Amino acid sequence: MGEPLHEFLPELRRHHGIYVMRRTYEGTCAFLSGYELGSGHYFLKEFHSWLLFRKKGRPELFWPLLVLCEVYRDGSLPDIRYFTPEQDERMVAVLFDLLGEFFNAAGKPEAVGD
Repeated sequence: MGEPLHEFLPELRRHHGIYVMRRTYEGTCAFLSGYELGSGHYFLKEFHSWLLFRKKGRPELFWPLLVLCEVYRDGSLPDIRYFTPEQDERMVAVLFDLLGEFFNAAGKPEAVGD
């Protein structure tokens, strides 16, 4: 089993391009889904619930879309397949920030060195 994401997140942030083939928001979300399955440390269901608690999106939305609701209005979410490099970079940063907040709220602070 791999290390829990809250411990690995600082490394992923620093060396994003090493772990994610395409440094896009879509690619990063896919990596996180795979990391959860491969590591056996399940966090995305709780992350989804935590995002819902922030009341910025509808409960039927998948967690990557709820992250988008932090920046875009729920009724006008862009299609992540057509993001510009700037949109990808911004949303990956938002995602990492939200994951950090989520783990801190859960009492699992990110490892030192973030």
